[in-house]
Order: sequence, then structure tokens, then C-alpha cells
Amino acid sequence: MRKRTILLATALTTGLLTALPATTATAAPAAGPTADFNGDGYGDVAFAAPYAKIDGKGMAGYVAVVYGGATGLDPAQHTVISQNTAGVPGAAEAEDSFGEAIAPADLNGDGYTDLAVGSPGEDVGDDVDGGSVTVLWGSASGLKNGTTVKDPAVSGHDHWGTLLTAGDFDGDGKPDLAASAYADPYVVRGPLTTTGTTGAVQRVALPETSYSVDAMAAGDTNDDGRSDLALTYRVRLNEDESGSWSKGAAYLGTATGLDTSLPRPLNGGTSIAVGDIDGDGYDEIALGNVFSKEDDHSGSLGGRVVVIRGSEGGPVNGDAPMAELTQNSEGVPGADEAGDGFGSALSIGDTDADGYGDLAIGVVFEDVGTFEDTGATILMNGSASGVSRTGARTVTQDTAGVPGSAEATDYFGSDVLLADVSKDGHADFTVTAGFEDEGIGAITALRGSASGPVTGGARTFGPGSLGQTRSYGAFGAGLIG
Repeated sequence: MRKRTILLATALTTGLLTALPATTATAAPAAGPTADFNGDGYGDVAFAAPYAKIDGKGMAGYVAVVYGGATGLDPAQHTVISQNTAGVPGAAEAEDSFGEAIAPADLNGDGYTDLAVGSPGEDVGDDVDGGSVTVLWGSASGLKNGTTVKDPAVSGHDHWGTLLTAGDFDGDGKPDLAASAYADPYVVRGPLTTTGTTGAVQRVALPETSYSVDAMAAGDTNDDGRSDLALTYRVRLNEDESGSWSKGAAYLGTATGLDTSLPRPLNGGTSIAVGDIDGDGYDEIALGNVFSKEDDHSGSLGGRVVVIRGSEGGPVNGDAPMAELTQNSEGVPGADEAGDGFGSALSIGDTDADGYGDLAIGVVFEDVGTFEDTGATILMNGSASGVSRTGARTVTQDTAGVPGSAEATDYFGSDVLLADVSKDGHADFTVTAGFEDEGIGAITALRGSASGPVTGGARTFGPGSLGQTRSYGAFGAGLIG
């Protein structure tokens, strides 16, 4: 395949063109929905269009929620919020990128899931690109109103809100918010309140000097009731800043917050998902790395996914991870080809309700037939022994029953999500095609079943279904639920 530029938000700090925000994933399978913004018992899905124009302001951005129900996601039931929405702090301005990062959690403990939203291009007073984080509050009518989360180091960095994830890192029952400004991650302890108060703030020291944090996710890798934080970061190899290396680290939760004194080494990567694949109660950490060796010395030909096993002692890394996957690996469909972007997005959830988390993998630049960079997704089954090498399936816009058609540069699989939105115990499969219709973006939703995702009743929707203008915006970025 021809060489192309990696269009991912994780490439932002390498100086490459950015088009698609990085994704995070929460632990799965889980009891009840992870994201239920209106408290009706059905899981909901949040996403963004961070480069959408708002009232004439280019790349101002908005976030959206499509609410779940007995028949799955229904785009007719939705909420769209920008910084021009009443009750939301700030104002929609050019290049704010509101929604570049999002993370759901019940941050104020009222029983409704809230949504933290990063706007890393926000100008804060005279601080150009200082960045902001806003919490949109859940309610019986869904998301409404918002409160700013104070930047703990305004003069120490810009682009506050580049990455977000949430977890209960100290196990007190009050979710905490992890937020990063490039290479400067922090944990803001809960509860967060509508008046802007929070718990103490903890800086997360990286193992070595880094110029970016590329991905971040939370889950419980040692089953102690406290969330752990996994992240990947990039370091320079040479003094002249030529070459880089992607590395990773996991920090275990403790009664006093994250233990930053002894980070566990992980593989590097550009995407992370955390969830229990082998059903033993310990969450695994899956890391996708789409970089080639030209861009990163830890890169590969067409992309690689490494799965690190959870255990009583936390993530087990080393010479024998649970799985190390390329498209040349046993049981993985396709072929390892240059620049495919295998691992561009990851999610873990139990689609067939067998007690094992399945692994969804985005292959954002996969060619389909004669169409270049159409994009694809691969679903690997979970099992007692880990990632199964049997029964894997590929889903593209050329798959029978999937709405739409395979077209060049759709980037189907730029974001993936396995989460139950119909309250039937099966994780449903939601996929973003981030460059559908030349950058407008679209979302495809497949229902989960006893045999895994099915195309019967599949739905595809774009910004027009939510009453928004059909224009460039990366609609569907950052799928989370």
C-alpha cells in the first residue's frame, strides 16, 4: 500500500497533520451501563465533532450524546452541546476544539453520568491555547449545564484537556478525573461539584522526560476495587530531536491515590483499552501502535496490538504478553501491510455475554477491494486463555447488512466502542468512519447478540440526523460509553 501520513490525534505532537482525536476506553465487561446520562438504565454513547464549525467559528467543536434504548441507539434521542449552549462556560471560538477529549463518570455522585470535555485550543484570558476542561452534568433530561475544572498549573503548560479519562483511583467510591496537557498528566480527585470545587490534585510524574502523552485509560488490573491508570508517552531518542520512542506505564491505585513511585512499564502505543478479556476478574491492558518504524523506533509495518495480562499484582508485562497481534498473526484476518493503521482504535466488551471481554480493533487505513483507505474493524473473541485465535470477524462498510458502502478515505474504524446500550447484556458495536463524505464523519451502530454483533437493524447516522450542519468536523470522534 502507498505511504500515507498518520491522521490521528496521537500524532499531534509529532508535527504531523491531525484529523482524528485519540480514543480511550473504560473497563468492560461491567455491571450496568458505564455511561447513562439520563438515568433510564440504558447505556448511552457520547462522541464529538471537535473540528466542526459553530456559528461561523471554524474548529470550535461540539459534543453529542445519542441515548440508548431497547432497540439500541436512536439518533432521534440525542443532545448536542457546544460552548454556545446555555449554561456551558465560555464561548465557541475558532480552533478551540471543544470535544478533542471526553470522559464519562458520575463525578458529583447524583446517580447520573456526567461528561468531562477537553477543549485544548481554548484561549484562557491572555493565555493563548491554555486549554480548558468542562464537566457537563447528567440529569433526568440528559446532559445540561457545565462547570469548569481548574487547570492546576496554568503557567506550566498549555493545551489543558488534551486527554481525559475517569476512574476511582483511591477506591473511596467517588470517581476521579485524570486530565493531561500534552506531557503533563494530573488526577483531580472527586467529588467534583457544580460550583467548581474538587478534591485534591495529584500530578502524575512520567518515568522519564517526555514531550507528549499519547493515550490514557483507566481500569482495575489487580481487582482491588481501585482504578489503575495506563498511559503511553513519547520520548526523544537524540539530542537533535531526530527519532522518537513510544513507551507506556501503568500506575496502580491505592487508598491515597495513584502510586506514582513505581510505575509499571508497558509497551508504547497510540490507543489504549482496558477490560477483562479472560474473565478472571483482572482487567487487561490493550495497546495499539499504528506508527511505522520511520515515525517511531518502536513502530511496525502495518500496526501492532499488544495485550498485557492483569493479575493480583497488577499488569504483567515482559517477554510473553497475553497477545501480540498484527494482521500476520494466527487468527487475525487480513495481511500486515504498510500503513494500514491496525490498532488505531481499541475497545473491550462482551458482545456475546459469555463472560469474556471481546477485543475490537480499528484498522483505519485498510483498503477494501480497489478502494484505498476505506477502513475496517476486526473483532477478536475473548476466552479463558485470553484473546482467542478462532472466530475473529471483519466488519467494513462492504459487509452485508452494514449501511452505506465502501469508499476511498472513509477511515471506517477510526473509533470503535463495545458497550451495551440496549440493556440486554450484550455489548453493542459502534464504529466511527471519521472521514466519511470527505471529512464530515458518520457513525454505524450494530447490535450485540449471543453470536456477537449482527447487522440486522444496523443504523448509520451523521450530523444531519442530529440537526447539525453537514460539514467537515470529524463527527463521531472519541466514541465512549
